[in-house]
Amino acid sequence: MEYYYTEKKNIFPEKNLLIIDNFEFNHLSKVLRKRAGDLITLTDGELGVYDCKIDGIGKDKITCTILNTKFDIFEPELNVHLYICYLRNSERFEFAVEKAVELGVKSITPVFSERVINKSGFSANKEKRINQIILSAMSQSQRCFKPVLHSPETFSEMLSKTIGHDNKLALYEFADENDTLSQLESKSDVYILTGPEGGFSDAEVKSLKENNWKVLSLGPRKYRAETAVIAALSKILI
Repeated sequence: MEYYYTEKKNIFPEKNLLIIDNFEFNHLSKVLRKRAGDLITLTDGELGVYDCKIDGIGKDKITCTILNTKFDIFEPELNVHLYICYLRNSERFEFAVEKAVELGVKSITPVFSERVINKSGFSANKEKRINQIILSAMSQSQRCFKPVLHSPETFSEMLSKTIGHDNKLALYEFADENDTLSQLESKSDVYILTGPEGGFSDAEVKSLKENNWKVLSLGPRKYRAETAVIAALSKILI
């Protein structure tokens, strides 16, 4: 069963009342043609899951009765924070974000490294679109936590803001073959950095090592940037 999404401000536990007035309104009423009496499950994106019965469908909102409430369902024990270098092909970037959410990341930060070509491509409209992709992937994969989309950072900003963090892992196709993700120890927070088309420059690899990032390989094959995201997160989260 797919989860649907409503903001926490629209949930009133003391009244067993839940309101849907976002994009899910059209999805449920026009596309899926839900009706009064139908049972649906929603999440607030903050670890809450609500089994509900639809009471009524108005012109711009759906009202529901909350039948059951659960918390923290199916969320990974690891808090994985993905730093993903922005890709020239926006569709591939969006695909990587979608799969990262499905696999269980807690946050996503676009990074503009030296070899990122499309440094002006992350507009307000793009941010809105990415957030919608995150919500859709969260619902489809039955997650009850909405990963945080942070504002893009330069490579230098990323290094500065992660000072003091442990378990920082950067994927680099030319890393020593003995340094792989299979050596990862279980930690509460993990920081993963994936590169753009063309990978990281020598200077960036040097800076990563100087800032206590472990530079690791995914093995003998060279992957597309978006494939590397999926391969790395699968090793860690599945």
